[in-house]
Amino acid sequence: MPTFNLITQPWIPVREGNQLKEVSLEQTLLEARRFERIEDPSPLVTVALHRLLEAILHRALQGPVDSYEAAEWFENNFDAGKIRAYLDRYHDRFDLFHPKKPLFQVPDFTLERSCRSWTVLAPELNSDNNKVLFDHTVTSRPRPLYPAEAARLLVANQTFALSAGKSVLCHTATAPVATAALALMLGENLHETLCLNLVSYPKSEYERDFATWEQEPLRVSNLQNCEAARATPKGIVHRYTWLSRAVRLEPETENGQTVVRWIAYASGIRYEEAAVRPDPMVAFRPDPKDPSKQYPLGFREGRALWRDFASLLPKPGSERSLGVVDHARNVYRALGTRFKGRGIPVMVAGQANDQAKIELWRGEVYRLPEAILSDQDIWRFVEQNLERAEEMGGALNGAARVLAKELLTLGDRQPHKDDVNKLVQSFPHQVAYWSALEGHFADWIVRLGPDFEEQQARLEQDWLKILRREALRAWKLTILAAGDDARALRAIHKSEGILLAHIYGREVAGAKGNN
Repeated sequence: MPTFNLITQPWIPVREGNQLKEVSLEQTLLEARRFERIEDPSPLVTVALHRLLEAILHRALQGPVDSYEAAEWFENNFDAGKIRAYLDRYHDRFDLFHPKKPLFQVPDFTLERSCRSWTVLAPELNSDNNKVLFDHTVTSRPRPLYPAEAARLLVANQTFALSAGKSVLCHTATAPVATAALALMLGENLHETLCLNLVSYPKSEYERDFATWEQEPLRVSNLQNCEAARATPKGIVHRYTWLSRAVRLEPETENGQTVVRWIAYASGIRYEEAAVRPDPMVAFRPDPKDPSKQYPLGFREGRALWRDFASLLPKPGSERSLGVVDHARNVYRALGTRFKGRGIPVMVAGQANDQAKIELWRGEVYRLPEAILSDQDIWRFVEQNLERAEEMGGALNGAARVLAKELLTLGDRQPHKDDVNKLVQSFPHQVAYWSALEGHFADWIVRLGPDFEEQQARLEQDWLKILRREALRAWKLTILAAGDDARALRAIHKSEGILLAHIYGREVAGAKGNN
């Protein structure tokens, strides 16, 4: 029987200077200071691997109990003896092809029950029920998958699997954080990154929590009972190691090497929310229609994530504040560290989907301003200025809508709303406005330094100037698209007053319609 133990075999891609290499799980944890970062082409894999490492550290070190202990680990190193003892204790559970206890798999699940190409683990490739436009993988003849890549895809799939209807077992529900944008605080090296995301883990949570590999492996009989195959999270580690899919890799030998072409694949444990603290890597954004409601921040097609930037900032006293940001801030405070104006980098990764089909995946890096270390609630200041950007975008869109309607109006005949919508969507105003603001916002946010209180009024004025300037530029592009005949000039006159009234705060001749 083949074996590939993740504790000793190289499979985690790390950057060490100019070299990209694969190292084992043990080497990653014990020599993390040598490596700059985990680096995989897929941001989903990168974040999922961090969650796996964080889960092991929480269980092996039984902490940190608070940010001071995390700061101590940050400055020094982890207790190597505790990590080795933990990995020795669960050594067999990290074997990808163990006959009785394979990692993140169901040992008695067989191809006779469900035979799928391994590509179902990789959202960027064709699978038998999910075709990707620019991929030419033939699922009836999948290329051989080597164990290291299989391990990475397996970990990522358990984290980001999307709902896909009924399987041979039960309904394949969405993994707990599959639709969220996961935040990862970044340090100068991998050790610092691990410490900055290793949120406080009190003894009470340690005692009720567990990792998937600390329990007896689930069997098919456990998962085909749809009512029983559901659970609530017991703690951080249980969330991080959720078995959202029943998987069994079928190893083959090809040219003397172990490879995988086919897997058994179906539903796993259905996730049900519980009254435990939120996932520390998930930010929440308010519902625009009801600010009392909060939803996990996620990627959406057509809307850049920076427009919800305030969701990433600490919210003192709020249960919905992003846990890893709060923790990193407390660690840096415990260390007495400043940032020399560079801010704290944070990587946000995730995917956007439409009815279980992935529209995009993305990993973006932002720099949280140094002012987050102050006692000021800067998230509210940032949120208010982002709201002003949305309001300006709304006024711009309102003017464009009136422009489209006037262009399509013939005499007393009113155009159909679908035709108006199509014409509005063809205008360049939204793309021009929001794409221009993105760069300005990145420059503006880094100005939120330790002197934030003294600079607040100036920052607000500068942001308003930027909004007005970019809105007017976007409008000029839009009216160029409208043309210059008599009907177009009349439509422009009737519509642009909406934008000008919003910018200058007074009624302007020709202003009509709603924004």
